[in-house]
Amino acid sequence: MKRIVILVTALFGLTLGAAAYEKGDARFTQKDVENFQEVMDLVAGDRDLPMAELVIKVAKHFLGTPYVAGTLEIEPERLTVNTRETDCILFVEMCLAMSLTAKEAEPTFEKYVDNLRQLRYRNGKVDGYASRLHYTSEWIIQGETRGIFQDVSRQCGGSVLDQKFNFMSTHPASYKQLKDNPKAVAKIRIAEQNLETWDYWYIPKADLPECIKNIKTGDIIGFNSSTPGLDIAHVAYAYWEGDTLTFIHASYTEKKVVINKTPLVPYTNGIKGHNGLRVIRLK
Repeated sequence: MKRIVILVTALFGLTLGAAAYEKGDARFTQKDVENFQEVMDLVAGDRDLPMAELVIKVAKHFLGTPYVAGTLEIEPERLTVNTRETDCILFVEMCLAMSLTAKEAEPTFEKYVDNLRQLRYRNGKVDGYASRLHYTSEWIIQGETRGIFQDVSRQCGGSVLDQKFNFMSTHPASYKQLKDNPKAVAKIRIAEQNLETWDYWYIPKADLPECIKNIKTGDIIGFNSSTPGLDIAHVAYAYWEGDTLTFIHASYTEKKVVINKTPLVPYTNGIKGHNGLRVIRLK
């Protein structure tokens, strides 16, 4: 722990007696540094594991972490690092960024922060609210471009998805950073229009019983939204327990990170607002 604290102090010019820090485009606490180092110690001997196995080990470490929505909605926009509480996408992102960092020759907190930045922001640059990848589809496209994972929804038996993107630009009042901010809305609309130039595939609910055999532990699964103009409403890590496919996620209903008690197929069929799944495979 001493090594990482000294390193972070040197890199960010911080005095670690304070509860929280803001330096450059990063915002984090000393507890985040400690939690990061705890995970690096946990997986120190596992860096050669396939990414899917490594990310599940990290995900299980965070079981019980409180679910808290809106932890990024702090102004001004900065790269917020939060390992103490999470929502669904931030949980998936945190575990992935930590796994990527664990495979580095020197897995430092600075590299973890940069991995988060490269995942969360368009082209890895923090430049206001509109530079964050708000649509999970864009998060997926950027990760695919960087060679981190691949959307395998089609290979898993999926069908063509006629996906539209316009919810954020047509509902600016639902977002405090977009309300009364037409310039930010215009930037979001440009991102939406770009997303509509891509092709998408998904596994419809009705096809899940046949297709789940193609889903692997460690795949990122996106629960596709049935709300017009939105893409993915929830994300998780697929997890096989024996012959049963379930998932690890930050649960809104249980208010913490859990291995879901209800298997994937009945869960997906029983919940409203989702019309199927997208499957993303780590490389």
